[in-house]
Amino acid sequence: MTKKKGKWLRFLRFSKNFGKSFAIFALRTFLLFSMLAILAGVAGWILFLRAFNPQHISEMLTQELQTRLGRPVIISSLDLAFINTLELKGFSVLDTEGEPGRALVSAESVMLTFSLPALLDKKLIIEDVTLVAPRFNVVRQENGLYNIPQIQTPQRESVYTSKSGERFVVHVNNWTVKNAVLSYKDLKTSVTHALYGLNLYFEKLRFDELSRFTLDMVFRSEWEGNISDMEIEGTGHVNFADFDWGKFALRSFRAQAYLFRKPVEITLDLDNLRQPYFNLQATIPAFTNKDLSLFHLENNAFSLPKSTVTAKGVWQNDYQQIKLEQATLTAADIKATGNGLVTFSQPSYVADFNVATNTFALSGKEKYWPLLAKYKMKGSGSLSAQIKRQGGKFSVPLFHADVKDAQGELYTFPLENLTGEIQIKDHFTDWYVRTQTGKVQVDRTTFEKLQLSTTWRKGNLYAHIADSDLNGVPFRMSVTVNNLKSKNRKIRTNLYLKKLDPMAFIETVRDFVTVISPLVGAGPAKPEVTGELAWLRNFRDRLPNFMPNLAGTFAADTFSSQILSGNNFDAEFDFTGLEEGAARLNGTLNTRLEGGVIHQMEKLAEEQQALNVTFQPFIIMNRMEKAGSFKVGKVLKDVEFSDMAVAAEFENGKMNIKNAYTVGPTISANVSGWTDWVNETFDLTIWTMFHNTSRGSALAENLTDESGNPALAFRVSAAMNKPKLEMKSAKKAGQTIQTAQEQGLPTDFHTAEEFLKGDFHAKK
Repeated sequence: MTKKKGKWLRFLRFSKNFGKSFAIFALRTFLLFSMLAILAGVAGWILFLRAFNPQHISEMLTQELQTRLGRPVIISSLDLAFINTLELKGFSVLDTEGEPGRALVSAESVMLTFSLPALLDKKLIIEDVTLVAPRFNVVRQENGLYNIPQIQTPQRESVYTSKSGERFVVHVNNWTVKNAVLSYKDLKTSVTHALYGLNLYFEKLRFDELSRFTLDMVFRSEWEGNISDMEIEGTGHVNFADFDWGKFALRSFRAQAYLFRKPVEITLDLDNLRQPYFNLQATIPAFTNKDLSLFHLENNAFSLPKSTVTAKGVWQNDYQQIKLEQATLTAADIKATGNGLVTFSQPSYVADFNVATNTFALSGKEKYWPLLAKYKMKGSGSLSAQIKRQGGKFSVPLFHADVKDAQGELYTFPLENLTGEIQIKDHFTDWYVRTQTGKVQVDRTTFEKLQLSTTWRKGNLYAHIADSDLNGVPFRMSVTVNNLKSKNRKIRTNLYLKKLDPMAFIETVRDFVTVISPLVGAGPAKPEVTGELAWLRNFRDRLPNFMPNLAGTFAADTFSSQILSGNNFDAEFDFTGLEEGAARLNGTLNTRLEGGVIHQMEKLAEEQQALNVTFQPFIIMNRMEKAGSFKVGKVLKDVEFSDMAVAAEFENGKMNIKNAYTVGPTISANVSGWTDWVNETFDLTIWTMFHNTSRGSALAENLTDESGNPALAFRVSAAMNKPKLEMKSAKKAGQTIQTAQEQGLPTDFHTAEEFLKGDFHAKK
């Protein structure tokens, strides 16, 4: 045990002495190499100071930059900021063209960081050039030229010769721009723009190949007195092409612009800074009007879904015009495409764009624009438009919309299955609307199979219904309204119904008045009344006062009412003062009806007091017929006629009959006098002649005309609900009726005939 223990102790002593000796050797070796490294560094630094005198370098840089830029260059001082860093203070390049004497480029300082070991190989490798707080002032002169100098293209490998005659190859790797300001001023238009807080980093920048860079900046703009800052962060590749701006290239520049709660993602490619071609794609997050407070849209609630924008074009004419060759906007189910021009050569920029969309669903769009909710839109549609900006204002020279199977509600008019188009020109002053089919409800009135075309142009409205069913009856119409917005507007209309029921048509007029009156601020109509003469009072009190001057024609194949029916109904009218109450109604009315029937005189006389008195002479004749005095067969029943016509003039609601006659195989008649529809009074003289009669006994002289045929002449006057009857001599009945028939009407209704031959389409 004693021998083993001694060997172990001797081993420990040896290990201790060896470790101590090795540590001392290692420390001495490290100190030796450290001293050598320090001596090498000092020697290299001494060599650098000999070769690169700061004052000489400053002069060299100044001269070199002036040669390259063709502008005066100022460097206040050049200091050694660190062992491998030079600092140029008071750096500026003076402008000699845009704003002479002002700095074109200036910086608080320029830092040059270089590699010391490379100096031993006679290479000056500048690892990073840093411009601290530079300002770039770009000026467009009144002649359209810019103050940007034409940079003299450097050699691929720059060589510097020191004061001692030694030549050094110069390389610059990275460039950094910190907190720069880029300002733009147009001396002709006084327009200014600025980029603030611009930070750029170029990694291993080469001027003849793509080099990677990163940037962040703040873009400041002004809109109607409000200042807005937009932050941008991005990265990409750039090629300055040896400062040949015609070969400049920007590739895969990806940026984030902070406009909303989420950034706008942008990808940009750019070529040729002399006439830049660009290809841009942007992804825009969903936003609302509150995100655009800069544009004073607080009272226009809307929201837009996430969208994608692409644009291709060229910036031409010395940066004074952007030609947008193709642009697309995709948002939800809408895809819009467009192209256009933006020109900056005027004090306020000018723009001209064309835009069109795909066919998209109309429903659901109210969640983006709440104002659409009241229209309750369904179906599908597409839009196209031309948009211009001139004189600081936007306008829409042309807007076009197509709809298919649309449903909704327009100004309280329900619409169903509507297919057609809308064209708007001259900034919404010229409208054209056409429907190929559809259904429109106006209160209780229904238009179906509606083929409508209408224009609104220079304050005038033109509307045509080529074909439609009005409450199931085929219907056509044309309307021209001159000076629509004036209280003295003039309306010209032509109407056609295959079958006219005057009482039903009065109801249709009432429906239009009910719906339109609130829209034009006319106020509510008077309450509807019942009882005797209710038809007159309700119609008179609902005359549409939004039609103060109304002229036109009304035609129907058949006419059917409780009192009268017939064929080939025609009417021409020219009214003024057409308004509620009829107290100011003036104008003319001419109407004609052929091949008709006067219905059930006796029955209707029992129901209406006015008719009872009017028909009283016929009742007397009927009683005489029953007594055997003569036989006419159809008196007081359905009496046929071949021709019926009325010509009348209105004066403040009073209708003066110029000519009125009825000619038929059983009864012919003539009416003269007047009717006051406002005061409900009348004074009419009626001459009646009976034909195809046979006598059973002699008739009184006052019941026959000069030919001896049964005849009546009587006067009806006073109030309509309490009329007075006065019998007169009938001797001149036949002659009076014949004279009225020969006189005829002052029109041949040619206008109505021409209307029915027309194409019924408004012009675009």
